[in-house]
Amino acid sequence: MYCNACMDSTSRKLRNTKSPNTQTVSLSTGRMGLGEGSVIGLLNMERNAGAKRVAELVEACRRVSQLMESIKASSAPNGKQSAEVYNALNDINSRLSTYQWLPGVLGFMGAASHFKVQFMIVGKSNDTALALEHYAIQWIVDHIDAVHRIRRCHRLQCRKWFFAVTEHQKYCGDNCRQRDASQGESFKEKRRIYMKKYRSEEAERDALAKRLAKGKRK
Repeated sequence: MYCNACMDSTSRKLRNTKSPNTQTVSLSTGRMGLGEGSVIGLLNMERNAGAKRVAELVEACRRVSQLMESIKASSAPNGKQSAEVYNALNDINSRLSTYQWLPGVLGFMGAASHFKVQFMIVGKSNDTALALEHYAIQWIVDHIDAVHRIRRCHRLQCRKWFFAVTEHQKYCGDNCRQRDASQGESFKEKRRIYMKKYRSEEAERDALAKRLAKGKRK
């Protein structure tokens, strides 16, 4: 049983089940962590099979989110949209079915004491990589409405995963945003126009200087 007095609301803990060879990954955080072992930390691990599976699930959830927004914009789903949502949801459920889920009762004691039933993933306790994967999957399931905020940096030279603070955020930070802006097509077009104007004015200055020099020689 979990107790608010004993557990920080932003902690990530592993609760051992009765079997010494298994563990249940239980998520207690209400926000996306950015440290080692968090969802973002796992996604940014290179050459990690678990990270790949989590990334594919994130993309599948984003696909459903995009379809839902499209349906909202059109007021009512058409046959094609309904079929796409159905297939996308089946894809998500198929990915989740590869994990072993067990119900667990969590208790929270304090001024607002309550308990709830939560389905949690069970896996081998001595497999750290698998535990991180389970943690990430658990977060996604518990915060399905926020998964669309998990994105990859828009800058091609970066492409790191990050958790967007705002709906329109495309870059993992100001550094990538500024670099992409300086190298973007709009910047190149502005620079092309500037350089064209600069060369034209420079040519006019050279022509004027030549005319003045010619007049002095007369």
